[in-house]
Amino acid sequence: MSAATAAVEPAAPSGSMSANTRAGAVIQYYISSQVDALNRAIAATERHAPGSAASVRAVIHRLRTAIRGYQHLFTATPHGGVQLDQLLSALKHTEDLERLRTHFADRFDQLGLTVAEYPKWYGALDEEVQESYRQIERVHSQTWVAALLGQVRMFAEHAKFTRDGDKPASSLMGVVSKAKIHLLDTYVKMSHATDLVAARDQMRTAARDAHFLAEAAAPALGRSADDVIVPVSDLGHLLVQYRQAVIARNWLLRLPGADRADRLTASLADLEKEHLHQLGEQIDQAVADMIDRWQ
Repeated sequence: MSAATAAVEPAAPSGSMSANTRAGAVIQYYISSQVDALNRAIAATERHAPGSAASVRAVIHRLRTAIRGYQHLFTATPHGGVQLDQLLSALKHTEDLERLRTHFADRFDQLGLTVAEYPKWYGALDEEVQESYRQIERVHSQTWVAALLGQVRMFAEHAKFTRDGDKPASSLMGVVSKAKIHLLDTYVKMSHATDLVAARDQMRTAARDAHFLAEAAAPALGRSADDVIVPVSDLGHLLVQYRQAVIARNWLLRLPGADRADRLTASLADLEKEHLHQLGEQIDQAVADMIDRWQ
């Protein structure tokens, strides 16, 4: 028997998948659906639609996680390289700025401020967001982006499976289980970390990977995948909130001297510090609940 099968058409719609569907077909269908989502998200960024940078970044991470995590199912897979990392970095910058704007607006409401009382530095965030979208436009208008999209699209339509790709989809649970173990190991190592913020960010990445790997296999694995997706998604949400609070606090601490010394800025910094402590406790509880669920 050949190590690879002939090229196949994308898998049937997810509703007809089961644990007996070929593993490669399940992931191929997921990747194909994400390519369509990416095209829609990129079109939205060209209109500078709010939140579109975050959408593009999320879809790229879904694609990259699925391709890397399940590459043993295919004879060859596309690779983004350094340029894709640069695009992700630009998208991340825009996403962070947009979230900062929303984050601080919520804080101002919490402090009972009117729009007229908002600090001047908050207004400057709008221009930074628009400039960041223009930077994204400059990056994804380059020819390598279209070429990479074309490669991923061709892969989604004409992927060739290895022997592992021909195995039943039930075999995908092995990859999902490894991602679960890696996430828990990352949490255990956090207790010895000298930089707690960096350690929690690594945990956020591990949670995101476990989420997307389970999500890709969910049409065939059903409840087994959902048992991973639900708690890991909840944990990931808390870790994203934690990261956002860190970014907000660092933003306040880097303001010019006069702004940083302002009473409002000091109140905001205190709120972020308190929020970080609360989120730390919620993260620990979410992991404990997740472990109980998986035992």
